[in-house]
Amino acid sequence: MKSFSFIFAFSVFASLILTSCADDNFIFEKNVEIPNAEWLTSEKAILKVDISDTVSQHNFYINVRNTEAYPYRNLYVFVKTTFPNEKTSRDTVGIVLADATGKWIGSGSGFLNSSRHLTNTILFKYNKRFPISGEYVFEIEQAMRTDTLKGIQNIGLKIDKQPVNQ
Repeated sequence: MKSFSFIFAFSVFASLILTSCADDNFIFEKNVEIPNAEWLTSEKAILKVDISDTVSQHNFYINVRNTEAYPYRNLYVFVKTTFPNEKTSRDTVGIVLADATGKWIGSGSGFLNSSRHLTNTILFKYNKRFPISGEYVFEIEQAMRTDTLKGIQNIGLKIDKQPVNQ
C-alpha cells in the first residue's frame, strides 16, 4: 500500500511540474518531412489549425530544417492561407539560411546521413489577429527556380500568441 501511495504522489507531483512548464502562448506547431530531402515544386506542406481566439495577436513562423547539401543561401516559399470562410491570401517569404560568406545561420543538432542538419525558425508575420474563428489551412510550397530542391528535410509552421506586455 505504501508503494501505491508513493507512486500516486510522485505521479501527481510530476504532472504538476510538467504542466507548470507549459508555454501559455503556444498555439500550434507542425513540421512536414520532405521525402529524401528533395522538395518538388509540385509538393505542398498542408497544415490545418483550428482557431477560436480572434482577440489576441499572434506571431507566425516558418520552420526549416536543411542539410549542408542545400546549394543556396536563401530559400523562398509561398504561404497560402485559406480562411474558414474560404477566402485566401498568399505571402512570399524569403528565408536567409547562410550569411554572405556561406556560413550556415541555423542551429545544428548533429549529423544525419553523414551530413549536418540545421534548423531555422523565421518570423514572417508579427502581431496578427485571426479575423474569424474556425479551421485555417496553410499551404507552404517552395518558390525557387528549380523543380527539385535538394537539401530541405522539413518545412513547417509555428504559431504563438503575442505576450500582452510586448
